[in-house]
Amino acid sequence: MSPRKSSEEKAEQILEAAYRCLTEQGYAATTVTGVADRAGVSRGLLHYYFESKEDMLAQVVRRSAEPSIQLLGPLVLSSESPEQMAANITRAAREIIGSNPALFTLTYEGWVASRQSPRVARELRLLFQGFRDALETGFEGAISRGILAPPLSARGLAMSITGMLDGLALQLILDPDLAAAEESWTAIEQALTALLSPRGMSRT
Repeated sequence: MSPRKSSEEKAEQILEAAYRCLTEQGYAATTVTGVADRAGVSRGLLHYYFESKEDMLAQVVRRSAEPSIQLLGPLVLSSESPEQMAANITRAAREIIGSNPALFTLTYEGWVASRQSPRVARELRLLFQGFRDALETGFEGAISRGILAPPLSARGLAMSITGMLDGLALQLILDPDLAAAEESWTAIEQALTALLSPRGMSRT
C-alpha cells in the first residue's frame, strides 16, 4: 500500500467516524475525542487531517451532499417536459430522503453551527450555491431546447425550488409520517409542475 493511499484511507476512516457521531449524537454532543476513539486513532492524528470539530462537520456535510448535487444537472437535462422534470425532481428528492435522511439532519446541524463558525458557514454557502447552480444549468439547458418556458428565470426557479425542498426536508425530519404519505409527494410534484410551467403562475 502506498503512503498516499494509506493517508487517504485514514482520512476516510476518520470522516466516517465523524459522520456516525454527528448523525447519532448531534453536533453539540460530538467531541474530537469521541470521533478519535470511534475511528481508532489518536487525537493528534485526527488533528493532522482536520483542524477542528467545525472542520470535520464542514467536510462531512460536503461529502454527504456532493452526490445529490452531481445528480441534479443530468436529471433536469434528461427531462422532456415540465411534467416529467417535476416527476424526476420529486422522485430524486424522495429517494434521497428515504436513503440518506442524515443528509438533511447534518445540513440543519450545520446551519446552527454556522452562526458561530465562519468555516462551516462558508462550506454551507458553497454547497447551496453548487445546488442552485446545478439546477440553474439544467433549467437553462431545458429552456434553450424549448422544453421549458417558465414564468421565472432559470436562476429564480433554482432559488425557489431549493427553498421549497429545504422546507420540505425540515418538515419530513420533524414528521416522518409525511414522508410515507403518497399525498405529500403528489402535492410536491404538482407544485413543481406549477413552478415549471407557464400556466402555473398565470392563474391570478
